[in-house]
Amino acid sequence: MRRSYFVFSVVLAAAFSCGLTAMAQSTWQPGHPGIGFGQPPAKQWVQMVSSPELAVPAAKQSAAQKGAEVRFVIQSGLHINSHTPNSQFLIPTTLTLEAPKGVAIDRIDYPQGVDYHFEFAPKDALSVYTGEFGVLVHVHAKPGRYKLHGQLHYQACDNRACNPPRTLPLTLDVVAQ
Repeated sequence: MRRSYFVFSVVLAAAFSCGLTAMAQSTWQPGHPGIGFGQPPAKQWVQMVSSPELAVPAAKQSAAQKGAEVRFVIQSGLHINSHTPNSQFLIPTTLTLEAPKGVAIDRIDYPQGVDYHFEFAPKDALSVYTGEFGVLVHVHAKPGRYKLHGQLHYQACDNRACNPPRTLPLTLDVVAQ
């Protein structure tokens, strides 16, 4: 019994040593500039660029009426998955908003993603957003001013790797007239 523990300990020590050697010889370094490794945890790769004020009708809007657009820009050289990525394993971009009393969010419309083919999977297209994109928020409210608090959840990637998912907090001022 002691011999088996000894053999197990030797094998475990050898595996650990090989792992450390492989890590030491790796080209990856913390602080690799390519995709944001080593960046502060609060680093955002997407920013809201539209006005935080949404003008909405005070009465329930008809289906034909357009929503208020909230625009975002993605850092150059990066992409994020669309709201409807082509794989269940990809993290979709989602906007969630909490409506205060007197405000109703009817729906949120996302743009269609663009299919991109990357070197790591040339046969599989990924549905992504790049550059700037807008999300339509269909809201109606009683007359007045309100604050909507929410967040955009996304995962930014380049053509080699993905950053950890991020949540961009946002506040929108709703003016219902």
